Amino acid sequence: MNRRAFLALMGLAAAGCATESRDGMTLWMWSGGLSEKSLEEATTKFSGLRPLKAGAQFKAKLMTNLAGKSHVPDITGLKGEDISAFFPNAEEFADLRTLGADRFKPQYLDWKWQQGITAEGRMIGFPIDTGPTGLYYRQDVFDRHGVKAESIRTWEDYFDAGVVMKQDASMILNLRMVYNMAMAQSTRQLVDEHKQYIGDDDHVRHAWDLAIKAHRLGINAAMQDGSPDVNAALTTGEVASMIGASWAAADLKAGAPDSKGLWRVSRTPGGAANWGGSFLSITKYCREPEKAFEVVTWLLTPEQQVRGFLDLGLFPSTPEAFASSDLRQPDDYFGGQIIVDTFADSAKQVPVAYMSPWEPRLAQLFYDELINVETVGKPPEEAWRDVQHKARRIADHVGLS
Repeated sequence: MNRRAFLALMGLAAAGCATESRDGMTLWMWSGGLSEKSLEEATTKFSGLRPLKAGAQFKAKLMTNLAGKSHVPDITGLKGEDISAFFPNAEEFADLRTLGADRFKPQYLDWKWQQGITAEGRMIGFPIDTGPTGLYYRQDVFDRHGVKAESIRTWEDYFDAGVVMKQDASMILNLRMVYNMAMAQSTRQLVDEHKQYIGDDDHVRHAWDLAIKAHRLGINAAMQDGSPDVNAALTTGEVASMIGASWAAADLKAGAPDSKGLWRVSRTPGGAANWGGSFLSITKYCREPEKAFEVVTWLLTPEQQVRGFLDLGLFPSTPEAFASSDLRQPDDYFGGQIIVDTFADSAKQVPVAYMSPWEPRLAQLFYDELINVETVGKPPEEAWRDVQHKARRIADHVGLS
């Protein structure tokens, strides 16, 4: 297949997939999910492979087609934040262990590997990329106040530094950022493997209290993600830091290009965490699962993951790739720092945590109430009571104990 034909095929919308024949082997992906160079090479290596971009509402389209048992792809991407939503219907996917996945396990980060496995032990997702986190900070603002990023290890250290700078700059973009990262550092989330709601346990209250403390200390800018004010604040140094995943480096460069050379990256206060990263899966409707597994494992070798990082900033799930000289290049935007090293250290230490199918829906309740606290002044204890009441109603409705 020549490049023009390949790109035309990749440009098909999911609506076009509804009329496709079952000839060949289809692979659904969203834009930016895999290197197009890797996909183009795969179409040459594996006869009949047809990559298709499913466009917007990827999760909804895939769920709809699976439910209707019609026009289902042979191979499909699953976003990290969505994979647990497919766990209740794991029988719709091939168990990758039956295809020999376990022999590849030593090559991949253990916590990422575990994220693709249901509580019953069925593996439906093979790791693509990850989103290890770090502390992005303005070196000039930190220097002006005598704050050393390397001395920030705990959340308390981070907050103390924010208090030192708060007359000049906010340390924190919004409360959701603190809550998200504190939860990502935990081995437990909002629902456990036994379908028990644990969103009122100490680990959740700890994450909530950290966010509220940042609010009470006055070091929070209360700027919501996507606001046009965010890029301006990051450019001027009005907001001196943010905690984000490796992929946020690209967002920072695009949103605040005029602050090139002023930013640096350090370890996440409180410990390693991950935010984002995706998987490839094989559906049970695939007529050649062994061949499909060859495609998946070839696309996700360390060599191809290096290509994915260089092309799209997809941080590898294979530690072997971390040492690649192609990845370990000085970054001018970050003052010549080799930022990959910071994220690689984080990726190796991320805790293993079970993610239930109900996690995104329940987590949104906490986000909404934190926004109420920082934007309309809702009392934090009232917000905590309200989020627990709403969460319990959902838990009862979906049958959680």
